Amino acid sequence: MCRLFVCLCILSMAISAQSEFLAGAAKIDITPETGLSSWGYAPPPIMTGVLDPLYTKALVIKSGDSTIAIVAMDLGRVLIPPLLDDIRARVKPEGIDHVMFTASHTHQAPPADIDADYTRKMAKQMGDCILAALKNLKPAVIGVGRTEINISSNRRKILSNGQCMMVWRNAEQYPMGPIDREAGIIQINSEDGEAIAVLTNFACHPVVLSWDNTKYSADWVGEMNKVIEESTGAISLFMQGGSGDINPYLDKTPLEDGGIEAMRSVGRTAGNAVLAALPGITPEKPANPSVKVSTKRVQVGLRWDMSKEKNRETLREVYGDYMFDKYIAGLPADLSIPISVIMINESLAFAMMPGEPFVQYQIDLKNRSPVKDTFLVAYADEFHIYIPTIKGSAARGYGAAANTYVGAGAGDRMLTELLLDIGLLSGKIIPDPNVEDFIPLERNATDTLETISDN
Repeated sequence: MCRLFVCLCILSMAISAQSEFLAGAAKIDITPETGLSSWGYAPPPIMTGVLDPLYTKALVIKSGDSTIAIVAMDLGRVLIPPLLDDIRARVKPEGIDHVMFTASHTHQAPPADIDADYTRKMAKQMGDCILAALKNLKPAVIGVGRTEINISSNRRKILSNGQCMMVWRNAEQYPMGPIDREAGIIQINSEDGEAIAVLTNFACHPVVLSWDNTKYSADWVGEMNKVIEESTGAISLFMQGGSGDINPYLDKTPLEDGGIEAMRSVGRTAGNAVLAALPGITPEKPANPSVKVSTKRVQVGLRWDMSKEKNRETLREVYGDYMFDKYIAGLPADLSIPISVIMINESLAFAMMPGEPFVQYQIDLKNRSPVKDTFLVAYADEFHIYIPTIKGSAARGYGAAANTYVGAGAGDRMLTELLLDIGLLSGKIIPDPNVEDFIPLERNATDTLETISDN
């Protein structure tokens, strides 16, 4: 009897360990000293003050033997790979198996593509933030919802001749190209109801502020996060979507035309839309808690044949010596770039791309994914500028010819691999078949089409 009791206790503990779902979050101010240039506009202004703080935020999720961290940063792009690797190496001995990074793409932050005192300090702060979130782990519940945010439009107008005309600002809200106004919302609370985190996934460049602003700012994303945090007490993490061709209606509003208030108004609109949706989300303890990650590199090649001297001369003329030498000259012809999938509880997927994908990829991902709650996260882990669709490349224009170097069709290759990994991690695609997998679900002879449930 005693042995049976001990065995039952051990079994109970094993089941409990397998079914745990823990989450913790933290944030740290990473605003650097003034006097640095901003990133994103040319020529870059020198930053003289702080309009609102720049933050890094971390969400740590643990289930069973797997622990991951998602790090969001108010920067134009993620830090360079060696610094991100340093962060991963620092937190791995503490039990963090995987760390995924994403940036909001604000243009009102300093350059992140260099190894400098301030970027090394940011890397340390990001590591600190992950470890703080790890210490905050507690049993959690999770829920997924959606809302509509109407602040943006496609900045590429395709003319009748098939060519692209750039429409950067669209205050009139004139209908343009593809757009996805749906925002995904992930709400995570402790089991006793304490707010832990709200993740918002949405596609729109944070560029309401123009190049005449000389104060650090997370742009409308920072204001949105502020609205959410002040109302809920949760840490608000923004996960930028496929915003490669999506601008706010009030793009680059000059200060003299009310740029700061325009930025705050856009952020409040987004934040209030998220808040309005939260009551409709019911966070629950996962039925099948798990955290799974896949990472791989996809060979995408180069858009331009760099072996041709004429091409090199053209690109140097277009981008200038500094940009060409820093970003383009050393690119290998067989360029490969990273993609990742984070699968939570086999029912929530984040598909991560390392650059600025056009919004059509976000739309296609949602429509084609075997998992209902699937969200595209851009500016993730590395930064490879614009990722246009093949149709977009044919129309040329900014982001499809100018300021892109990945091979034509790179996004399609990445999308296919992401969809496959989502299917595998969720168990929807079965690599090891069972006999029952071959038994089809068939209509009963007595069923009419009207009585067959979609479920």
